[in-house]
Amino acid sequence: MRLLICGGGTAGHIIPGLAVAEELKRKNMSAEILFIGREGGLENEHVIKSGFSQKTLRVYGLKRSLSLDNITRMKEAFKARKEAVKLIKEFRPDVILGTGGYVCWPVISAGKKLEIPTAIHESNVYPGLTTRLLSGKCDKVFLNRDETKKYLKAKVKTVTVGNPIRNDFRKISRKQAREKMGVRENEVFIVSFGGSIGAEVMNRVVIDTMLEYSSKERGIKHIHATGRRYYEGIKEELQKENLGSCRIVPYIYDMPSALKAADIVICRCGAMTLSEIAEVGVASILIPSPNVTNNHQLKNAELLKNHSAATLIEEKNLSKEVLEEELKKLKNDENGRKMQAKNIKDHSTPKAAEMIVNELFLLKKS
Repeated sequence: MRLLICGGGTAGHIIPGLAVAEELKRKNMSAEILFIGREGGLENEHVIKSGFSQKTLRVYGLKRSLSLDNITRMKEAFKARKEAVKLIKEFRPDVILGTGGYVCWPVISAGKKLEIPTAIHESNVYPGLTTRLLSGKCDKVFLNRDETKKYLKAKVKTVTVGNPIRNDFRKISRKQAREKMGVRENEVFIVSFGGSIGAEVMNRVVIDTMLEYSSKERGIKHIHATGRRYYEGIKEELQKENLGSCRIVPYIYDMPSALKAADIVICRCGAMTLSEIAEVGVASILIPSPNVTNNHQLKNAELLKNHSAATLIEEKNLSKEVLEEELKKLKNDENGRKMQAKNIKDHSTPKAAEMIVNELFLLKKS
């Protein structure tokens, strides 16, 4: 099997591809895998660290508002499609899998031109623009949730598989994770983050809550990832503050250990983040980003809230007082945390990568 995986824009578009690549290698050590991402994407470091081969294309997403820039970006997309044709001819894949992001359009449309079987995976409840554009052209569309079908045309060939999660989340126990993160048995461990770049509003409220509550409350340990963009500025602001057992970092590289050790997670609602939380089973306070297309993070979070699997705070309602109140509720209610953890665990999809790989083999043979 020669598999070409394309995706980019965020780590959430790369992680599913890596999970599928790992599963394919587990089933077939001789498999050849190539990733194609966007030029200059920070998410590419995940592929590099994993040791897989990678190429990049210069491509940009369209602006949601009317803009002359979109004409230039469309021209770049068609140039990228020509470059994708060259890369595909060089690699000669049996199947092409897209995992989200605008780099998928030039690669998958080029693959269709060359009559190569293609598939795409959609991790969100509401499908992104790339999926909506390409779903009718792909031989198979993999979905995280059944609910997504209603947003696609009836003729689209879908298979609901869930979100593929990397094996790292299954290799470490909670006891091992808490030892690694330096958390004692009787401590409540809070992990908060707003994505690799960071989230300004969320940073401000979480840091204020850290200063006024987490750092002063006995029995709490709290780690917050500010995002690379904001880290240095926040670090300088907090130089004279006593954070106690709390700390800030730019990014959490070992997310499996952090989430497995956590008692409470505060985070955005990207589909992959929610799938990782479901995989480990942990109580969470979800703060959807309002700055995403079609408010898809809110749809992701509402689904979990409606199943009593998470606490939801919309950013328009977010304040230090509101966040502190919800934290106190979870911190002081161990049974409530366990209920949320159990309910969100029911949404995990441990066989997703295996199901996708099996379907890709069928596409290769068809």
